[in-house]
Amino acid sequence: MHVLAIVIPAYKPDFFRAALASLAAQTDRRFRVYVGDDAGPPEIERICASFSASGVDIVYRRFDENLGGRSLTAHWNRCIALSEEPWVWLFSDDDEMAPDCVASIHEELSRNRDANVLRFNTDVIDGRGKTLSVNAAHPEVESGVDFLFARLRGERNSYVVEYVFRREAFEREGGFPDYPVAWCSDDVAWYSFSRGGEIRTLTNGKVRWRASGLNITDANRRHQREKLDAGSRFLRFVRDDVAPRDPSGSRSPDDWCRAEERWWVDQIRYLMPLGPALWPRVLRASRVWWRSGVGRVAMLAGWNMIAALRALRGIVRRLLRSR
Repeated sequence: MHVLAIVIPAYKPDFFRAALASLAAQTDRRFRVYVGDDAGPPEIERICASFSASGVDIVYRRFDENLGGRSLTAHWNRCIALSEEPWVWLFSDDDEMAPDCVASIHEELSRNRDANVLRFNTDVIDGRGKTLSVNAAHPEVESGVDFLFARLRGERNSYVVEYVFRREAFEREGGFPDYPVAWCSDDVAWYSFSRGGEIRTLTNGKVRWRASGLNITDANRRHQREKLDAGSRFLRFVRDDVAPRDPSGSRSPDDWCRAEERWWVDQIRYLMPLGPALWPRVLRASRVWWRSGVGRVAMLAGWNMIAALRALRGIVRRLLRSR
């Protein structure tokens, strides 16, 4: 049996062939691929069959029920249940990995037998595979608490596909927590999976995360209500489970509160344009926003006005070009 399972919850065929091609190009082929088809188009099975015929070790399973539309994390968990290897890499149907990624994982596991979570540094690519940006490198070693604090402060980009984790840790925590549209679920998971250990960054190999406009992260700001609800749950988890157990002793409750406020500001900017109907939901979501009261409403109103003006400018430009 292999040590590493690469698990792909598949639904979109648009870049699936490119994702599997990056697996086929690995210099170290000591892995098995598990594809969980979430009742997607028939093309997914055909693509799997073509790579399987060329020598990639693929286990394909089609699910008749589209579970990802109701609970994305539940679909992730059932796909992981298809595998049995001691280490799991939850990958995606549209991202890519550098050819030395699997080799880097095995090298790290031969040196370090205590880690529960490994991760790669990342680049961002577009739909054509062109590099749009190179994200800042992660610290070589980091605790789960430090990781969440950095995420709250907006100091770290993080994508689920860059992480590799021990199955024992995954099962101990009951899998990925069920947050709406999986928003913040992976952040909580890396903290939970790494309890009693560290998150270690692999120095070789990179993951190429695709900003295609089709993923939940950037798809026309969809799922705004679900993301706000997930963000509220995430912050409650940080307050109740993480901040009181901060082992560093260097961060006060006020430090965590300021980091929480920074996180909400970044999220609201990201989720723009928000309609007025969402403002009460935002204000209820965090004690910081309640405390800030009228000032926050004014900020949101200003952001909405900016968004509306930008949208109007775009409409005017399209009308002028059509003449």
